[in-house]
Amino acid sequence: MNEAIKLRRSVRTYLKKPFNKKEEEMLKNLLTETEIMKGPFGNHARFFYYSTNKAFDDEAKRIGTYGFVKNAPAFFGGVIKNTFEAIIDFGYLFEHIILELTKHELGTVWLGGTFSRTAFESEVGENEVIPAISPVGYPEEKLSLMEKAIRLTIKADRRKPIEELFFINDFEHSILENHRYMKYLELVHLAPSASNKQPWRVIVQDNKLHFYLERTPNYAQLVPFVMQALDIGIAIYHFEAGLIEDKKNYMITNLFMPNIENKEYIISFILE
Repeated sequence: MNEAIKLRRSVRTYLKKPFNKKEEEMLKNLLTETEIMKGPFGNHARFFYYSTNKAFDDEAKRIGTYGFVKNAPAFFGGVIKNTFEAIIDFGYLFEHIILELTKHELGTVWLGGTFSRTAFESEVGENEVIPAISPVGYPEEKLSLMEKAIRLTIKADRRKPIEELFFINDFEHSILENHRYMKYLELVHLAPSASNKQPWRVIVQDNKLHFYLERTPNYAQLVPFVMQALDIGIAIYHFEAGLIEDKKNYMITNLFMPNIENKEYIISFILE
């Protein structure tokens, strides 16, 4: 999974190549398998799959992604209850799907605000929400002008320096690049986030790593859930994926650490 994390990029322009039955079966099986999984707070999500049936632009217009996404042969999305912890879990579970598809050399892009939720209202029950959808398909080699403009606008290739994200014991002391856990924190560093805000922060205390969310003021206020909860879920998934790949023993738990100024405590990893 580490390699998929490093290779993944947001894809908005696809080859006009519909999926065959075998490919569609793989996609649907992946969604079904992920429904069995739980996020770090114990929530499940439901996932759905839509084929554009070769009507690429018409379906994009219906979903509200026309102009942002081009030629996608299919879309998938998910539903979960609308609580802060459940949205974190959705970020964790949806990123699992994204990275599994990356391993199959398929392109995807997180869409949390640039789609019409009413297009999928039949999927949603009471007190539920669709936090994100994604197109899926074979990436076009060259970026379109729109895609280049979007990436430039959100500074997609820019990452905050690690000293602004990862710390030792408190938020006053930044981590050193040769720290023993830096290999796993670098996977967090590579995580996608809405508008590339990178709102995750991590404090390392001996064998404990505490994840915090530093919310961007007034961000995504028109979305009916906490958008940046998705980002911290993605970050948690990336960190855990690195531990699993190296066969590390660990526990994810709530240690009830205090919030610190504008940084909201989320959850902790304890490593053996």
